[in-house]
Amino acid sequence: MKVQIEKQNWNTLIEVIQRSYSIRKHIDFFRWQQDYVSNVVPHDVLIAVWGDFSKGILNYDVCSKLPGIRTQSLRESPGHIDNLMTNLYKKWLVNSERWYSINNFATDIDADELPIFNNQLSDINSLLVYGIRDMRGNNDCLYIFMDRKSEFESCSSILGMLIPHLDAALRRVECLESDMDDDELSEYHVQGLSDREHEIIHWVRLGKTNYEISMILSISPNTVKNHLKRIFSKLDVSSRAHAVATYVPPKLN
Repeated sequence: MKVQIEKQNWNTLIEVIQRSYSIRKHIDFFRWQQDYVSNVVPHDVLIAVWGDFSKGILNYDVCSKLPGIRTQSLRESPGHIDNLMTNLYKKWLVNSERWYSINNFATDIDADELPIFNNQLSDINSLLVYGIRDMRGNNDCLYIFMDRKSEFESCSSILGMLIPHLDAALRRVECLESDMDDDELSEYHVQGLSDREHEIIHWVRLGKTNYEISMILSISPNTVKNHLKRIFSKLDVSSRAHAVATYVPPKLN
């Protein structure tokens, strides 16, 4: 499904790109991808796979808000995950090296050969594949966005502007996994709130109304309301009181 680009989307994209310049460590990339990239390309899992696809020599990085989906779990997954990625790469070549999406993805997967899709990724229904050529190093890269929605919403202009910055940011860091231990990852996944959402829930905990929060943060009451909807969804709650009871404030360094 193609979506129209609104002025607000462009402003959000510009903020996403600007924040990519400060990425220096794995945790920076992880939080940027979860808190900002997901706002312009909504998805549950991002897999970066690069290497020599013709020889099947591939490397992986996984960034996921779904519990249990880690880089190591993909590497250690029994079955022919490399074959799947190679097939996605070939499809990208056949598509004149243009990005493409696949809906109802689960029906095309042999779960017996790829058990990870029968377990951790069993809820994935759609994906989007974006490739980048590396003519010098022969390490082409695929960025595979996976989502639980049945149809992937996408926009060529947004992808064309975003992916080069995502690619540059990823190349500045090593493996995503080693910078966060399992407890830190689990805590972040459970909460999954952006910096702004942490600010919003902080003032909610202090008993401020939407209007008061909008004045404090210099944003509109409607923006506060939209943030709260996302907070409720991420915390799996239905009221301000339940959100306050469920919310775990970030640890201070």
